[in-house]
Amino acid sequence: MNLRKIIGAIIFLILIAGLGYYGYLHREDFAELRLVNPWLLIVLIGLFIFSYFTIAIVNNELMKALKVKMPVLESFMLAIVTGFYNLITPFRGGMAVRAVYLKKKYGFAYVHFLASLSAVYVLTFFVASFLGLVSTVWIYYSTGVFSWILFFVFLFVFFGMLGIIFISPKFKERRNKWLNRFVKVVNGWHLIKHNKQIIVLTSVVTLVQILLGSLGMWLQFRVFGLEVPFVAAVFLSAIGNLSLLIGLTPGNLGVHEAVVVFSARTIGISAAESLSVALLGRAVSLVVLFVLGPIFSWLLIKKGNSKV
Repeated sequence: MNLRKIIGAIIFLILIAGLGYYGYLHREDFAELRLVNPWLLIVLIGLFIFSYFTIAIVNNELMKALKVKMPVLESFMLAIVTGFYNLITPFRGGMAVRAVYLKKKYGFAYVHFLASLSAVYVLTFFVASFLGLVSTVWIYYSTGVFSWILFFVFLFVFFGMLGIIFISPKFKERRNKWLNRFVKVVNGWHLIKHNKQIIVLTSVVTLVQILLGSLGMWLQFRVFGLEVPFVAAVFLSAIGNLSLLIGLTPGNLGVHEAVVVFSARTIGISAAESLSVALLGRAVSLVVLFVLGPIFSWLLIKKGNSKV
């Protein structure tokens, strides 16, 4: 086990222990919560699955820009499998599984995979930080509540992504093959950068994904009979997306929940309520990914058995 895995395991255990200890101290608060609208769980599962179709669309369009065509259904299954392995491995190991699959079956170079992945993350963090800024200001004008810390986090990420999108330099390739791979990954953004159609489509679909996540968050509160403004759900969904920047634990487990609970406190939502909602969302994702992940893994292996 290397150092990164050890650090990830330690952080994971600390966060889980902390959440458990908090739950024990405030068990009376949690005991007051009830599943008022359990039928909404079916809607949440449907939204979660649909969100993976949008991920498949983004992945397909980015690969088309790099001359690889893949059926949407296969891309959807691969997205689910990627999410499944992200849950059971640290540092988003599902991405490695996806990269190997694309390389073996489609000859999709690892460098191009990293370039397309970089493009997705740049646009995701850009859109999420923009929505975070808008929702922060909206919440302030509607409730008078304002979090300077999170506002500056959104602002920092927004301008950082803006800089990458518009002024990222293009490096010359090097003789050293390892250094040259890094240069190709950085320059890979420029392959996407000049394709305005791909940029617009990916940005729009990313916006839809985050809004779907916001709708899911809003419905998770309503499962417990809790009424929160939709803009608050957008705020929490945006900061939840930015928590991917940390990504030290399997599936961002513990990190995502901690970030959501801290952020919810800044806009007046109790920790017991936000933690219950975050854990409910996590439970939905676990059920879907642990049911569909192994099935789709088997189907993809069977489908491409001659090449993978």
